[in-house]
Amino acid sequence: MPNLSTHPEAQHCEHPGASASTTGKLQLVIFGIIAFQAGMLAWGARCFSPTVDEPAYLASGLSHWVFGRFDLCRVSPPLVRMAAALPVMSSAPKYDWRRYRIGPGIRAEHAVGRSFVHVNGQRSFMLFTLARWGCIPFSILGAIICYRWANELYGNFAALACCVMWCFSPNILAHGYLMTPDVGVTALSLTACYAYWRWNTQASWERCLIAGVMLGLALLAKTNAVALLIALPLATVTARQLSNANASMGVQIKGTATVLFIALYVLNLGYGFEGLLRPLGRYEFVSPTFKGTEVSTRLGNRFKGTVLEHVPVPVPKAFLEGIDLQRRDFENSRGSIKTYFCGQWYDHGWWWYYFYVVAAKTPVAFWLLAGLCLCRRLMRRHRKLVQSGEVFLIIPGIMLFGLACSQTGFGHSLRYILPAFPFAFVIVASVFSDRPGLVGSLRRFRVETACLAYFICSSVAVFPHSLAYFNEAVGGPFNGHAHLLDGNMDWGEDFIYLSEWADEHPDLKPLYVAYWGSSAIEKLGVDFQRPPEFNDAIEGGREPGWYAISVSHLRGEYRRSGNYTDFLERAPVDHIGYTIYVYHIPADDAAADLDGSQ
Repeated sequence: MPNLSTHPEAQHCEHPGASASTTGKLQLVIFGIIAFQAGMLAWGARCFSPTVDEPAYLASGLSHWVFGRFDLCRVSPPLVRMAAALPVMSSAPKYDWRRYRIGPGIRAEHAVGRSFVHVNGQRSFMLFTLARWGCIPFSILGAIICYRWANELYGNFAALACCVMWCFSPNILAHGYLMTPDVGVTALSLTACYAYWRWNTQASWERCLIAGVMLGLALLAKTNAVALLIALPLATVTARQLSNANASMGVQIKGTATVLFIALYVLNLGYGFEGLLRPLGRYEFVSPTFKGTEVSTRLGNRFKGTVLEHVPVPVPKAFLEGIDLQRRDFENSRGSIKTYFCGQWYDHGWWWYYFYVVAAKTPVAFWLLAGLCLCRRLMRRHRKLVQSGEVFLIIPGIMLFGLACSQTGFGHSLRYILPAFPFAFVIVASVFSDRPGLVGSLRRFRVETACLAYFICSSVAVFPHSLAYFNEAVGGPFNGHAHLLDGNMDWGEDFIYLSEWADEHPDLKPLYVAYWGSSAIEKLGVDFQRPPEFNDAIEGGREPGWYAISVSHLRGEYRRSGNYTDFLERAPVDHIGYTIYVYHIPADDAAADLDGSQ
């Protein structure tokens, strides 16, 4: 296949001061940074209890291997949870499939996940750690691709800076060891776009195959990667216009179609070709988008009786059903899924919600670097603001972010927009480009280097509690629950810390606990009681004792397992991580506080 690119950044960026010695030292530094991040993730995997969704993901991943079926957790593709389940299978876990149910619209994965925790007991914590370790390679892949893409576009120091942003991003550290598919799809989406860009710079059948395989793996990680099916062809057309390429449009069309066909084949292969080419009219859907807005029954199919009824669907049955289940949730037509924002609960989301999330949960240093990057580009003379090769970063990043923003039925965790992050990392890393040599860059870019150091310090200061990270501009993690909740703050991850705290303070009785997280995990904890109901007959409304309250409950968690908002008017005497606050209500005014009772 011919070379399709004429723009300068298509070729590997060799800066004048670069040498084999410098490159070798840089690679050692990069290896050390990635190894350090892997160690941080491995430690974090042991520190925290399973989040709300992880029992369901692990049980579902095990079911895929045991039964060769993909009924459980169809809401997302199976790749990441199958990777997580592999090391667990080698440890001979116990199974309980009695609550396994299948059928249109049925989601039994959470019930099966609770059964898995119950039957394995305390051993569950070790099994979850093994599963989390199985997901760390996805983060390693993301770090490598960040380094390579930035290096080829902008040079050595930009590559180092980009790798640092990935490895020390509090949001990558927060999700990098979890069994949820978010870092997996983030790394694989970036890899797919990188491989596709390389094919565009110098087309060959080998690069075409790699791009198609990686795009297929991204689709197998999470369905939001479908945005790339539009983003990559659009990026090709845009890059062609910016670079005035002379290559044949027919070659580009055939190559792009081949990449998409290979990706589709890999997607079906990952599902074992289950339900491939099933006619569209034979499905039973649950979302208004697919069943029709005028259908009053639980199930329906708006395509029956139309010309599309007999059209064979070229994707696995479980994949399309998963998209349907997602649409039901995101449409949230009954308002049953609530959105927490700045102290209030709402029955809907907003298109701008994730702009606020990313502003609050991204280090201030990143925004400083982004501002410097934009200023440098605006100050360039005789150079375009955006080069043609960069559209393969900008367009996929915008579309992945925009896809989440378009779902206004509810707003939840930053993880929905996480796939857009590495594209921003690479672009922002360009602020370190155009300078020869690593040491020379450090001297020349004093302000930029200081911002990068600030980025690292801001993240490490909160680690390993990175899931609760909020930047300094919004008050940090202690003030995070005043802004956002759910996977942005309190996802049930601090139960192990809670149990250890209770063991360290055996004399603090009675201990009442209102923990927000998996009910199955809560049953594995120490001996504590649920708080008694608020009683108007008691002065202050609460029984004397010690109370450990998750911040979700403090903020009136919408599932209403109890009302604890009155504790917001009290001063906590201790905190467990950033998600559980400890309060002491003495029997009389002379009762000792936490320090005095020890």
